[in-house]
Amino acid sequence: MIPVMSARFTGFPLLSVALRHGITSGRGCGFILDVGAQRPFGNDVLLSVATRKIRSRLPGDRVGNHGALLPFRAEPRRIQMKRPPEVLRGAVTASRERLWAIGSQSERTLMLGTILLASVISAATAYALSQWYAVDVFSTLLVVPGDCWLDWGMNIGRHCFSDYAMVAAAGIQPNPADYLISLPADYQPTAVAAWAPARIPYAIFGLPSHWLGAPRLGLICYLVALTMAVISPAIWAARGARGLERVVIFVTLGAAAIPAWGVIDRGNSTGFVVPIALAYFVALSRQRWGLATITVILAVLVKPQFVVLGVVLLAARQWRWAGIGITGVVVSNIAAFLLWPRGFPGTIAQSIHGIIKFNSSFGGLRDPRNVSFGKALLLIPDSIKNYQSGKIPEGFLTGPRTQIGFAVLVIVVVSVLALGRRIPPVMVGIVLLATATFSPADVAFYYLVFVLPIAALVARDPNGPPGAGIFDQLAAHGDRRRAVGVCVSLAVALSIVNVAVPGQPFYVPLYGQLGAKGVVGTTPLVFTTVTWAPFLWLVTCVVIIVSYARKPARPHDSHNGPTRESDQDTAASTTSCLPNPVEESSPRGPGPICQNYTP
Repeated sequence: MIPVMSARFTGFPLLSVALRHGITSGRGCGFILDVGAQRPFGNDVLLSVATRKIRSRLPGDRVGNHGALLPFRAEPRRIQMKRPPEVLRGAVTASRERLWAIGSQSERTLMLGTILLASVISAATAYALSQWYAVDVFSTLLVVPGDCWLDWGMNIGRHCFSDYAMVAAAGIQPNPADYLISLPADYQPTAVAAWAPARIPYAIFGLPSHWLGAPRLGLICYLVALTMAVISPAIWAARGARGLERVVIFVTLGAAAIPAWGVIDRGNSTGFVVPIALAYFVALSRQRWGLATITVILAVLVKPQFVVLGVVLLAARQWRWAGIGITGVVVSNIAAFLLWPRGFPGTIAQSIHGIIKFNSSFGGLRDPRNVSFGKALLLIPDSIKNYQSGKIPEGFLTGPRTQIGFAVLVIVVVSVLALGRRIPPVMVGIVLLATATFSPADVAFYYLVFVLPIAALVARDPNGPPGAGIFDQLAAHGDRRRAVGVCVSLAVALSIVNVAVPGQPFYVPLYGQLGAKGVVGTTPLVFTTVTWAPFLWLVTCVVIIVSYARKPARPHDSHNGPTRESDQDTAASTTSCLPNPVEESSPRGPGPICQNYTP
């Protein structure tokens, strides 16, 4: 390699100085020649080759080392030869390899890592907002704790877990529909909007404690049962891990789950759907249609909107079980109404009217923590209107708010029915559970607790070996759907972790307690990332449907479970076969190593 450098001097014809150096390098060398006109006499040429400095002296007196000092006037000039393209391409390739290493992580690792990273960010922003800007971060992430608006006799400190307190107080009445309460902000007498079967979890704990005259004891027992319900996916998923990973899974799917804390903080029975949904997914994964039907019936008893989960039986063309499920839902709900016989059957119409009135309440529709599809899809017009007038006017786009979620639900149901067996039952269950959760017009943020069973599936496959999730099994069988896996993992992770967004705080009123009416103060809150959860799940549902519409599931994608209901006895034991390198010398060739394991 012969590098050549030239310098042009004024006052003389063009003078070319060729410097030949015998040093070569696989990465190339960079040469710099500095020419300065600091002194009229003396000659020095300072030449830097790569990282070494080589000095070449021209004849003459040494006056200084300011570059090349020649006995004539020269123009300062700096010439630098760039590195060869191969060096730059190598750096770009290394960066791409690092990005590829991150992006090629399994969906299981991606979900757990995102939850841990987002939890750290949430803790840091919570500290900054509370310590520096006096924002009520706990009320921002959960709900204002002062909710003892009436004296229900079951407060713990200043907190009453009011969702439980209100419904349990109504459940001990002969006709809960006649139980009227006055709540902020308007203090108008209203009935507790609860579907009669949904009162059963509250009544199981509320009635015995009422008979014993110890309502606080009933609340404590209820909270213990609710806590066990919401952490059941974390326990189940951790059992399918090894070593320290068990602790990581339990923390990410349990202790770090903001929706789980929210549902306990409110005392809402939505948490009891979590173990039911987990059993629902395990049943679909193993194609135990009888167990899946039972879980649908139980889910409807807790929250009526989860009747949509039964569509998976129609999509899988399990007509007999679908008919049994419909019959079971109708019979169980009527039986639940008969537990409060006074006013039956008029109580059915009263309950329906109360639910419709509650879902159309404009105060709940515009709540910043409303995570319904309608609230999410109208976020832009709401923001524009709020910017123009300083607030969202009463009744603004009320019609679309209450209908958008229903429209999305219809589209999703029609899509999965049209796909039929092209899409695995587990994926159908994920789509239906998300859609059923977000489709009502008013969805509290703690309804995001539904993602915990899905997170458990991503962390542990019911039919797979320890340390493998459902998407790992799909990849192992040659049908990896990267877009589906990434969307589900990120949607789950960003629904589990709720981050307070730094910004201008807004003030919410604090109302009087224990029967006192009126506003007694305010507390500053900020917006959170929970607003984006319905967007993420809407995109995830679309990606799942489009993926299986373009390419149907392989025969084993129904998830390695038995294909007939008669195989239920052998579904719990699954065989994992790997090549046996020890038997390669055998005349028959290498044989498989098969290991039986029970999830």
